[in-house]
Amino acid sequence: MQKLEAQPAKARRGREKLGLPLLLLALCLLTAVFCGLLYRYDNKYTAPGPGAAYGNMDLRGDVLETRGLVWLVDGWAFYGGEPLTPGDFQNGAPVPDRYVFAGQLGGFESVDGAPHGSASYRLTLALPEEARTYALYLPEVFSAYRLYVDGVELLALGRTGPEGYRAETAEKVVYFQGAGQAELLLAVSDYSNTYSGLVYPPAFGLPDAVDGMAALRLNLRTGLLTLTTLVGVIALLLFAADRKNPLPGLYALVCLSFLGYTCHPVVKTLFPGLPGLHFVENLSFCAMILLVFLLQRKLFDLDHPVNLFGVCFGALVCLACVIYHLLLPGAGLGLILAYSKLMGLYKWLAAVLLTAGACLSLRQGDEAAPRARVLLCGMAIFDAALVMDRLLPLYEPICSGWFLELGSLCLVLLIGGVLLGEIYSRTVTSLALEENVRLTRQNVAMQKEQHRAMMEALSCERAFRHDLRQHLSVLREFVGAEDTDALRRYFDQLEGELPPRYEGVFCENTAVDAVIRHYAARAKSAGVAFTAAVQAAEELPFGDVDLCVMFGNLLENAVEACGRQSSGERYIRLWAGPSLGTYSITVENSFEGDPRREGSGFLSSKGPRMGVGVSSVRATAKKYGGRAVFEAEAGLFRASVILHG
Repeated sequence: MQKLEAQPAKARRGREKLGLPLLLLALCLLTAVFCGLLYRYDNKYTAPGPGAAYGNMDLRGDVLETRGLVWLVDGWAFYGGEPLTPGDFQNGAPVPDRYVFAGQLGGFESVDGAPHGSASYRLTLALPEEARTYALYLPEVFSAYRLYVDGVELLALGRTGPEGYRAETAEKVVYFQGAGQAELLLAVSDYSNTYSGLVYPPAFGLPDAVDGMAALRLNLRTGLLTLTTLVGVIALLLFAADRKNPLPGLYALVCLSFLGYTCHPVVKTLFPGLPGLHFVENLSFCAMILLVFLLQRKLFDLDHPVNLFGVCFGALVCLACVIYHLLLPGAGLGLILAYSKLMGLYKWLAAVLLTAGACLSLRQGDEAAPRARVLLCGMAIFDAALVMDRLLPLYEPICSGWFLELGSLCLVLLIGGVLLGEIYSRTVTSLALEENVRLTRQNVAMQKEQHRAMMEALSCERAFRHDLRQHLSVLREFVGAEDTDALRRYFDQLEGELPPRYEGVFCENTAVDAVIRHYAARAKSAGVAFTAAVQAAEELPFGDVDLCVMFGNLLENAVEACGRQSSGERYIRLWAGPSLGTYSITVENSFEGDPRREGSGFLSSKGPRMGVGVSSVRATAKKYGGRAVFEAEAGLFRASVILHG
């Protein structure tokens, strides 16, 4: 352990520079592997089951007994135009325009060039001859439809006609008796959504399997939302406890935006008729990215054009999202495509700018580096998820979530970890400062009393010196009379009236002088040479408590370092005074051994953490817009503090 602590800081920084890229690469690879596993094992499009073609799917035999349910992805017969009814297939079946898989068409523009209109989807299932109950899980079908099974209407959401059209979407499960064959017909109309028709694959199977899948999907999503809500509430409580720190408040808004971005499946299950959720989802995602830009700016004091551009562009995208959804019912194909391209551009540009901002934060110094590394890890996961979303576009989760949702979750949680560490650090520093302030106030009161007593002693000494001429005249008379008994008695009386010895003051400021005198006495009793040149007026633009904390911590560390020396010259030198509009304090002391570093600071000799005294000095310097620098070289330790009054 001692060998590890004694390694040069340069070598340690070299390992960190090499380790970070390897960590980021590992996170990207793990994210890619995880997304690949989800794509293979939690994807409606890759789920095992018989294929369908030309409007037919064969589910005879033990297919459903073995698998429980299948996803109706392929083979849908697509009829563009008016929504069809079972009666339209009685006198000669209409010829389908094409055969599609669910999600192949994002709208009805392939029929007549318009993004909105009506269409029908038809699929015939070959079932076992034995009659039994089946379940059909229907995701959202945009944006109004009627479901017919074997010519019987089982479900109607909204109104499908162009006149009196009313949008309504929901996730539904319908049950019916079937034997030998089941004909599914979806008659769909859409005049109000970005997407149209059968965008997500339905599921068909035995009731227990379908209900179990739906329940698992809902439970996982609810757990995710509960976790995010809990983290957001904690952040909100922290913000309420300390409103001077805006970071927890911003993070609570990030959590709220993430809730809006991911709550759609749960809300649609619990409140099927609730409108406007797609608008909430899009706006929440845009707002979440914008808030991450703002958090990055606040957390790292990142005043850089990269971050500023991200904030401005994010605000414009949020405004465009609001305007687009207000105009959506009458939006043409050009506007829909332009909005889709804008959202795609925003995702990629935000990923690049946030990653660049995290890299810039690494260059701000060792103090911000740990937080920047965590944020960079979160961005690596987010970026990898975004890339996998493009590389594997034919993906729709069965129970988990979309790649970008999972990447956003990791980013939000890691940002929460960064903020938690920041709040913990601030809390520890604040508690340490409060304890230092309490002790210092107590010490200052005692030292002021001590200083008053010393000033009284000096006054007595001046009075004694004034009366010394009279004492000498009396002594001369006793000597001339050779009255040794009287001379002895007078000397005894005079010895009792001698004033206490006082060696002078270090500065005019009573509190600072008392602190310096206290540690000068400790140094002298420990055999440490102590020299000081201090200019500190009685009235300074800094609080006496802060000055005492500053001088006390610096001198206490110096005395302790000298006390641990077993050989060599032991000394402490103190300089303090005004300089070019600032107030500077410099303490130099000898020490023995190798100081233990961590970033730009030094670890305490009493434990594995940075010393409370060093943290207190830095916090006090920052309070007055200054800084504190600690250096060590060849047996000399130097602490330099600059304060702006």
